[in-house]
Amino acid sequence: MKRTVITAIFLATSLFAQIEWEGSYESALKRAKEQGKPMLILVVSEHCRWCHKLEEETLADPNVENFINRRFVPLLLDREKDSYPSFIKARAVPTTIYLTPDEKMLIKPVEGYWDPLDYMSDLKLAVRVFKRAQALGR
Repeated sequence: MKRTVITAIFLATSLFAQIEWEGSYESALKRAKEQGKPMLILVVSEHCRWCHKLEEETLADPNVENFINRRFVPLLLDREKDSYPSFIKARAVPTTIYLTPDEKMLIKPVEGYWDPLDYMSDLKLAVRVFKRAQALGR
């Protein structure tokens, strides 16, 4: 019985956990400044199969979702449809960009599909770089 309850709770939280995407660059930037968190910007295209694979497999992983929601202000941008500052360059899609609340790059943009484990590695690296920059007052 106890195991069944734990399994049910795990399934419920993982099925309904979702990344809390901001609606626009401006709102993401405002929230990042208010919360003192870095931004994770994912640039995609509607017709990109690797974008869909990243969304369906990597970003649907409960560990990835929870880490992003706790540590970042996430923003999903369609390269062809959404407006965003010209300094955000995505040569390929999908591209993940990590910015500080004052719009500085934390690590170089990450292009392409990555499995959950590799994607999590970059997420953790961006957080470490952000914390180090905060500690140094940059």
